[in-house]
Amino acid sequence: MYLLRRRGAIANSRGCVIFRVMDMRELVGNVARVPLLALALIGVAGSADDADEARTLTWDDLLPEGEVVLPQVPHQLIAPTFDDFPAAVDAPTVEALDGEMVRLPGFVVPLDVAEGKVASLLLVPYFGACIHQPPPPPNQIVYVSFAEPVELESMWDPVWITGRMRVETYSGALAEAGYAMEGRVVEPYEY
Repeated sequence: MYLLRRRGAIANSRGCVIFRVMDMRELVGNVARVPLLALALIGVAGSADDADEARTLTWDDLLPEGEVVLPQVPHQLIAPTFDDFPAAVDAPTVEALDGEMVRLPGFVVPLDVAEGKVASLLLVPYFGACIHQPPPPPNQIVYVSFAEPVELESMWDPVWITGRMRVETYSGALAEAGYAMEGRVVEPYEY
Protein backbone atom coordinates (compact mmCIF):
# COMPACT_ATOMS: atom_id res chain seq x y z
CA MET A 1 0.00 0.00 0.00
CA TYR A 2 1.33 3.43 -0.83
CA LEU A 3 0.10 6.95 -0.23
CA LEU A 4 -0.95 9.46 -2.84
CA ARG A 5 -1.33 13.19 -2.38
CA ARG A 6 -4.51 14.12 -4.16
CA ARG A 7 -6.16 17.54 -4.20
CA GLY A 8 -4.96 18.54 -0.73
CA ALA A 9 -5.54 15.13 0.85
CA ILE A 10 -3.48 12.07 1.57
CA ALA A 11 -5.06 8.91 0.14
CA ASN A 12 -4.02 5.29 0.02
CA SER A 13 -3.52 3.33 -3.21
CA ARG A 14 -7.27 2.65 -3.49
CA GLY A 15 -8.06 6.35 -3.34
CA CYS A 16 -9.53 6.30 0.19
CA VAL A 17 -8.79 9.61 1.89
CA ILE A 18 -6.74 9.07 5.05
CA PHE A 19 -6.50 12.71 6.12
CA ARG A 20 -6.77 16.14 4.60
CA VAL A 21 -3.81 18.50 4.56
CA MET A 22 -4.51 22.04 5.85
CA ASP A 23 -2.29 25.05 5.61
CA MET A 24 -1.83 27.31 8.65
CA ARG A 25 -4.40 29.91 7.47
CA GLU A 26 -7.10 27.25 7.12
CA LEU A 27 -6.24 25.70 10.49
CA VAL A 28 -6.38 29.07 12.30
CA GLY A 29 -9.60 29.95 10.46
CA ASN A 30 -11.22 26.67 11.55
CA VAL A 31 -10.15 27.13 15.18
CA ALA A 32 -11.47 30.71 15.17
CA ARG A 33 -14.87 29.53 13.90
CA VAL A 34 -15.49 27.01 16.71
CA PRO A 35 -16.89 29.54 19.26
CA LEU A 36 -19.05 31.13 16.53
CA LEU A 37 -20.31 27.70 15.45
CA ALA A 38 -21.21 26.84 19.06
CA LEU A 39 -23.22 30.07 19.38
CA ALA A 40 -24.96 29.41 16.07
CA LEU A 41 -25.89 25.86 17.11
CA ILE A 42 -27.39 27.12 20.38
CA GLY A 43 -29.61 29.48 18.40
CA VAL A 44 -30.66 26.77 15.92
CA ALA A 45 -31.35 23.95 18.38
CA GLY A 46 -35.02 23.15 18.65
CA SER A 47 -36.10 24.98 15.50
CA ALA A 48 -38.68 23.51 13.12
CA ASP A 49 -36.05 23.18 10.39
CA ASP A 50 -34.13 20.50 12.32
CA ALA A 51 -36.23 17.72 10.75
CA ASP A 52 -35.19 18.78 7.26
CA GLU A 53 -31.48 19.34 8.03
CA ALA A 54 -29.28 16.54 6.76
CA ARG A 55 -26.88 15.00 9.25
CA THR A 56 -23.46 14.33 7.70
CA LEU A 57 -22.41 10.73 8.33
CA THR A 58 -19.23 8.75 7.90
CA TRP A 59 -19.17 5.04 7.17
CA ASP A 60 -18.28 4.37 10.82
CA ASP A 61 -21.63 5.93 11.80
CA LEU A 62 -23.37 2.99 10.07
CA LEU A 63 -21.76 0.57 12.53
CA PRO A 64 -23.22 -0.05 16.00
CA GLU A 65 -21.01 1.16 18.85
CA GLY A 66 -18.09 -1.19 19.39
CA GLU A 67 -18.35 -2.78 15.92
CA VAL A 68 -15.45 -2.58 13.49
CA VAL A 69 -15.08 -3.63 9.88
CA LEU A 70 -11.89 -5.54 9.32
CA PRO A 71 -10.12 -4.61 6.10
CA GLN A 72 -10.24 -7.21 3.37
CA VAL A 73 -6.57 -7.76 2.60
CA PRO A 74 -5.75 -10.76 0.44
CA HIS A 75 -2.25 -12.11 0.03
CA GLN A 76 -0.34 -9.70 -2.24
CA LEU A 77 1.32 -12.34 -4.45
CA ILE A 78 -1.82 -14.30 -5.28
CA ALA A 79 -4.73 -12.89 -7.24
CA PRO A 80 -7.73 -12.78 -4.88
CA THR A 81 -10.90 -14.69 -5.61
CA PHE A 82 -14.30 -14.20 -4.05
CA ASP A 83 -13.63 -17.29 -1.88
CA ASP A 84 -10.70 -15.46 -0.22
CA PHE A 85 -13.09 -13.08 1.52
CA PRO A 86 -15.41 -14.36 4.23
CA ALA A 87 -19.11 -13.69 3.79
CA ALA A 88 -20.49 -11.27 6.36
CA VAL A 89 -22.52 -13.44 8.70
CA ASP A 90 -23.46 -10.80 11.25
CA ALA A 91 -23.61 -7.17 10.13
CA PRO A 92 -25.80 -5.30 12.63
CA THR A 93 -27.21 -1.90 11.71
CA VAL A 94 -27.90 1.26 13.71
CA GLU A 95 -31.66 1.45 14.25
CA ALA A 96 -31.43 5.10 15.37
CA LEU A 97 -30.66 6.11 11.75
CA ASP A 98 -34.06 4.93 10.54
CA GLY A 99 -36.02 7.90 9.16
CA GLU A 100 -33.16 10.41 9.51
CA MET A 101 -32.25 12.87 6.77
CA VAL A 102 -28.56 12.16 6.15
CA ARG A 103 -25.67 13.08 3.86
CA LEU A 104 -23.13 10.31 3.15
CA PRO A 105 -20.06 10.22 0.88
CA GLY A 106 -19.16 7.18 -1.18
CA PHE A 107 -18.73 5.53 -4.53
CA VAL A 108 -21.54 4.61 -6.91
CA VAL A 109 -22.41 1.15 -8.18
CA PRO A 110 -25.28 1.83 -10.62
CA LEU A 111 -28.12 -0.68 -10.73
CA ASP A 112 -31.01 0.76 -12.74
CA VAL A 113 -29.75 2.91 -15.65
CA ALA A 114 -31.88 4.20 -18.52
CA GLU A 115 -31.04 6.87 -21.09
CA GLY A 116 -27.89 7.86 -19.18
CA LYS A 117 -29.72 8.45 -15.90
CA VAL A 118 -29.59 6.36 -12.73
CA ALA A 119 -32.78 5.45 -10.88
CA SER A 120 -31.13 3.24 -8.24
CA LEU A 121 -27.61 2.46 -7.08
CA LEU A 122 -25.50 1.03 -4.31
CA LEU A 123 -23.44 3.53 -2.34
CA VAL A 124 -20.24 1.92 -1.08
CA PRO A 125 -17.28 3.19 0.98
CA TYR A 126 -14.48 2.42 -1.48
CA PHE A 127 -13.92 2.30 -5.23
CA GLY A 128 -14.50 -1.05 -6.91
CA ALA A 129 -16.62 -2.57 -4.14
CA CYS A 130 -19.19 -5.04 -5.51
CA ILE A 131 -17.72 -4.93 -9.03
CA HIS A 132 -13.95 -5.46 -8.99
CA GLN A 133 -13.81 -6.71 -5.42
CA PRO A 134 -16.12 -8.66 -3.14
CA PRO A 135 -18.72 -6.47 -1.44
CA PRO A 136 -18.26 -4.98 2.01
CA PRO A 137 -20.57 -6.21 4.78
CA PRO A 138 -24.24 -5.21 4.40
CA ASN A 139 -23.96 -2.54 7.11
CA GLN A 140 -21.42 -0.78 4.86
CA ILE A 141 -23.67 -0.69 1.76
CA VAL A 142 -26.61 1.67 1.16
CA TYR A 143 -29.22 0.97 -1.52
CA VAL A 144 -30.27 4.38 -2.91
CA SER A 145 -33.36 4.93 -5.06
CA PHE A 146 -34.47 8.21 -6.62
CA ALA A 147 -38.04 9.36 -7.35
CA GLU A 148 -36.68 10.95 -10.54
CA PRO A 149 -33.59 9.36 -12.16
CA VAL A 150 -30.44 11.46 -11.79
CA GLU A 151 -27.55 12.09 -14.15
CA LEU A 152 -24.09 11.35 -12.75
CA GLU A 153 -21.08 13.32 -13.93
CA SER A 154 -18.77 10.34 -13.41
CA MET A 155 -19.12 6.89 -11.96
CA TRP A 156 -15.43 6.82 -11.06
CA ASP A 157 -15.40 9.75 -8.64
CA PRO A 158 -16.86 9.82 -5.12
CA VAL A 159 -20.12 11.67 -4.45
CA TRP A 160 -22.19 13.01 -1.58
CA ILE A 161 -25.75 11.67 -1.51
CA THR A 162 -28.40 13.30 0.67
CA GLY A 163 -31.67 11.58 1.47
CA ARG A 164 -33.92 9.89 4.01
CA MET A 165 -32.19 6.82 5.52
CA ARG A 166 -34.10 3.63 6.29
CA VAL A 167 -32.84 0.56 8.11
CA GLU A 168 -34.06 -1.85 5.48
CA THR A 169 -32.43 -4.81 3.76
CA TYR A 170 -31.89 -4.88 0.01
CA SER A 171 -30.69 -8.05 -1.68
CA GLY A 172 -29.50 -8.09 -5.28
CA ALA A 173 -27.14 -9.92 -7.61
CA LEU A 174 -24.13 -7.78 -6.64
CA ALA A 175 -24.57 -7.42 -2.90
CA GLU A 176 -26.83 -7.19 0.10
CA ALA A 177 -27.36 -3.78 1.70
CA GLY A 178 -28.32 -3.21 5.32
CA TYR A 179 -29.60 0.30 4.65
CA ALA A 180 -31.79 1.99 2.04
CA MET A 181 -32.05 5.67 1.21
CA GLU A 182 -34.59 7.78 -0.65
CA GLY A 183 -32.03 9.86 -2.55
CA ARG A 184 -32.75 13.55 -3.06
CA VAL A 185 -29.43 15.22 -3.90
CA VAL A 186 -26.23 13.95 -5.54
CA GLU A 187 -23.18 16.23 -5.40
CA PRO A 188 -19.53 15.69 -6.37
CA TYR A 189 -17.36 14.89 -3.36
CA GLU A 190 -14.88 17.69 -2.69
CA TYR A 191 -11.69 16.73 -0.86
